[in-house]
Amino acid sequence: MKTKLVALAAVATALTMGVSGCGSSSSSSGSKGDGTIASQMIFGGPPEFKTRPDGIPGLKKNYDVSFGKYTVTDVGGPVTVNALKRGQVDAADLFTTDPSIAANDFVILEDPKSNFAAQNVVPIITKSKATDGVKQVINGIQGKLTTEVLGGLLGKVVNDKADPADVAKGFLSDNGLDTTGTAAKGQSLTVGSANFPENVILGEIYAQALEAQGATISKKMNIGARPKYWESLKQGSIDLFPEYTGSILVYIDKNSTATSPDDVYAALGKALPSNLVALDQADAQDSDAIVVTKETADKFKLKTIADLAKKG
Repeated sequence: MKTKLVALAAVATALTMGVSGCGSSSSSSGSKGDGTIASQMIFGGPPEFKTRPDGIPGLKKNYDVSFGKYTVTDVGGPVTVNALKRGQVDAADLFTTDPSIAANDFVILEDPKSNFAAQNVVPIITKSKATDGVKQVINGIQGKLTTEVLGGLLGKVVNDKADPADVAKGFLSDNGLDTTGTAAKGQSLTVGSANFPENVILGEIYAQALEAQGATISKKMNIGARPKYWESLKQGSIDLFPEYTGSILVYIDKNSTATSPDDVYAALGKALPSNLVALDQADAQDSDAIVVTKETADKFKLKTIADLAKKG
């Protein structure tokens, strides 16, 4: 899932041309098909979403939803957003923390059957570093992280071009988590992050909060994708890393079938190497979501993905 920011600029122009070629800006152009709301719609998403188990096949299996047409856009990026804004697609695959959702008043359709596995933010830490004081600091942060809050922080970096470290500092200050103390005094931790803005923000939040509480912190931000940093985390050259429950679970255990937040978190705890532990998961999730415009949601009275299977 976390590849969504990779190489967007390089493909945006070509993909925009592809979307423009669909030849319609309204849902009426979709196939009438089975007469459901979805069958009247054009769906926009990345190529793999059309065949992914939790993509189009999952929507059919779990909700009996079949769209009239599938248009290839990009991985939760500007092509998808612009296609939805312009009416070139009627529904799309975006990510829950995408700041364009709030900026454009888009509506995320609820996923009550957990078609998309939970992707709650979770800190993974070396077990020997997870002292009571360190857990107190980090779990206090987790209690303040919601999807809405995380999306707002990401928007400051993506839209306002703010520095992730400054955004992290502001979050801690706004939530009374920047106070100095001794909860983590005497601890030495290396905090890492992957190379996309949201993860860097989270890494900075953890690092700054622990430092304020007396820990000695080294930072290794923007390391790269999971295959690159996971070995460092397992081997102990990185002590603390912001992760996403569903993504890391499937990476460790490709046969996992857990989807709900609690089930995924429990399965992750069992799957982690013995030297690593997951601290509290946050309410914040960065997962796939089926998104429509407010106009479309109002027109068809859409609140959940299941509503798309109703007769239109």
